[in-house]
Amino acid sequence: MVMLAKLVAFRLTALSITKEFKLSNGFVAIPVGSRSNAVAVRVPKTAELVAKQIRNAIIRGDLSDGDTLPAESHLIAEFEVSRPTIREAVRILESEGLVTVARGARGGARISSPNYEMIERAAGIILQSQRVAIGDLYEMRTLIEPPAARLVAERNSELAVPILRRFIEDEMSLMTDRFAVTMKIAEFHRLLMELSGNKTLNVFSQALRGLVEGHLALAQRRRQETDPEFSQKQLRFGLKSHSRLVDLIEAKDGDAAEAHWKEHMEAAGRVWLSQVGPASLVDLLD
Repeated sequence: MVMLAKLVAFRLTALSITKEFKLSNGFVAIPVGSRSNAVAVRVPKTAELVAKQIRNAIIRGDLSDGDTLPAESHLIAEFEVSRPTIREAVRILESEGLVTVARGARGGARISSPNYEMIERAAGIILQSQRVAIGDLYEMRTLIEPPAARLVAERNSELAVPILRRFIEDEMSLMTDRFAVTMKIAEFHRLLMELSGNKTLNVFSQALRGLVEGHLALAQRRRQETDPEFSQKQLRFGLKSHSRLVDLIEAKDGDAAEAHWKEHMEAAGRVWLSQVGPASLVDLLD
């Protein structure tokens, strides 16, 4: 933290130095208000600079999940800034989900490492504010999951196959509990994305996780169980498709794995969307 404080102090000093620049005649000749190569410069607030240094330390791992930030008095001394500046910096980090603050005598600021819940919530708010339909959400999943299945088959077959086979056994054991097995199936999809080995793809999947699981549960609550036998038959067919995918992954057949999972996603989507309604709007469901 001492090094962070010195770096911030250096930058603050640099920002306080005023330099005069001689503008070229051509630049001066540009009429006021016209679009030019001039870009408005916003000088960061001191609290933002302090927050940035602490944020960078969290990202690098210098500060770990659960660590307690030093007392205000210690931070004030290290960064050589005022108490209100330190409090504002902590509020910035708290708003980003990187710090949790407990009030009271035993309170304090604790580090919260970046996690998927941050993007889940943000993605949900944005999609809901743009009035995105459930059909749109599922279409996106149909676009990204089949290529992920290909990646698992081509890159990660040896690791993925035993994990996925055990997972299917768990799915089969929950067949009589339609709510539990529905959430387990959603987890299978998430696990497939994770095993693809593409971290960016996995982040996109995690961003949608809460919405997908919430709407799957909603579909189950709305479902008319007029024919339980047909419902079980439909479920067995879906889990058999999971097993078929794992067979293709084991064979390292990326083309076939992608084609099979695309067909599976389209078929499952027809069933799921018929229960929720493809035109229904994304809802945060809390």
